[in-house]
Amino acid sequence: MINYSEVYVFTDQTTTCPRCGSRTEIFLDLIETQEQTQHHKCLAANCSFEFVIQNDGAE
Repeated sequence: MINYSEVYVFTDQTTTCPRCGSRTEIFLDLIETQEQTQHHKCLAANCSFEFVIQNDGAE
């Protein structure tokens, strides 16, 4: 189950897993909403970490 208490921030770099550094897959893309949120899952078979990233609001 994903832990929503940790939310990561979008960067201009490609999103990678915060645990192992592997590429991720976007499970849910809510970038067009006010919160600008994406739910990612790590593609590494031995990790499969799920996490959320959001825009920090700084423009």
